[in-house]
Amino acid sequence: MGETEQLLNSNSISKVCENIEADLNNNLPPWKEASFTQKVHIIVLYCFICLPVLVLLSVVIGGYIIYVTLYIYYLIEGEDDTPEIYYFHSDEEKSNARLRGYIFLIIQTWCLFLVLLSHSRAMFTDPGKIPDTHQWEVPSDGNSESSEDNKQLAERSKKGSTRSCNHCKKKKPDRAHHCRQCNRCNLKMDHHCNWIANCVGYFNYKYFFVMVFYGSISIGLFMATFWECLVVVLNDTDSSTVLCTFVILSYSLISLLGIAVIGFCIFHIWQIKNNYTTIEFCEKKRKNIPGYTKSPFDQGTIYGNFKNALGDNPLIWFLPINCKKPEDGLYFK
Repeated sequence: MGETEQLLNSNSISKVCENIEADLNNNLPPWKEASFTQKVHIIVLYCFICLPVLVLLSVVIGGYIIYVTLYIYYLIEGEDDTPEIYYFHSDEEKSNARLRGYIFLIIQTWCLFLVLLSHSRAMFTDPGKIPDTHQWEVPSDGNSESSEDNKQLAERSKKGSTRSCNHCKKKKPDRAHHCRQCNRCNLKMDHHCNWIANCVGYFNYKYFFVMVFYGSISIGLFMATFWECLVVVLNDTDSSTVLCTFVILSYSLISLLGIAVIGFCIFHIWQIKNNYTTIEFCEKKRKNIPGYTKSPFDQGTIYGNFKNALGDNPLIWFLPINCKKPEDGLYFK
């Protein structure tokens, strides 16, 4: 997991979720075979796994409600009792403020819709797994080499042989990694994200990136405009102490979150530009692993790398629309 996302996803949360996943995978039977007590235990554990997801959704929807009710409403309504600090002393000023309010409302509503849609698709889309076919099985003699692997797979183990997973007992395609929380290998694994309760991999990376991208726009707009509400509340003699405290805390916390989210978005744009995953950047490039001073999967151009990550059609790069073929994710040029 990248250092930037650690601002959003603490080690303690990851450790707790990892322990819960291990408990589900190793210590509890399947749902159909579980007793009543075990089913209750499973439900409680899944509630803990979903807790970061619920926190994220609460922050996203709560921030939108705060922005609309405390800021957009007064720009659009332009009532006579609007606080003087807004300086709506003429019809022209009120008209400009109303236009601004509608523009901000449309942007924030559009971003909220795409964030929620992208989040759900990233959460419920399988990131991709190694097929259960003979081609990817590790032979009983332990020799995972084959002529086809030598031709098409670029990554090698420390001994120079085709990579294999000791847990899944399968050969690993390029860029695939084992996730202890999911208890399986995922194709082009980027990292495990507790905020979507899923791994980010080949088939759902685009949804994850679109979610972060529009989240950055939404929070950036909040930070750039909501300060007016802060000034209004602090200078209005009719504002209560509770309201002042609430507005200050809201703006401060969302601004801190915004710095992290925007930085995380920039980090992923840089990764796409250079055709890295978070695992490849953290575990290989930063440790100066041979062959990773530049990604061995680099397409040669920035446009090619963006196509590799977000699809062939630039018109839908920033929309949560599927662009991956079912047979993809095993081999990379």
